[in-house]
Amino acid sequence: MKVERFEFSRKFDKAYAKLSERSQTRVRAALAKAAENLAHPALRMHELKGAAAGTVSLNAGGDLRILCRIHEVDGLTVAFLELVGTHSQLYG
Repeated sequence: MKVERFEFSRKFDKAYAKLSERSQTRVRAALAKAAENLAHPALRMHELKGAAAGTVSLNAGGDLRILCRIHEVDGLTVAFLELVGTHSQLYG
């Protein structure tokens, strides 16, 4: 499965803007991989549990994570990007 369209939340956009240029490059590379193959091993995609159930975590390299929700709209796989940050920023 591959992501055919990305949608961005305001929180994601704000968090992305605060990232270093190197981290932004890593996020773009991870999203490019998701556009080709969501199950790419480097993404280490997994669904979160508990209060965040339904949200998926994607690895963008190192400690950087992308939180998103994957759903289908009009036959297209859409990733709604909710937040980006380090593991400690996202999970406490």
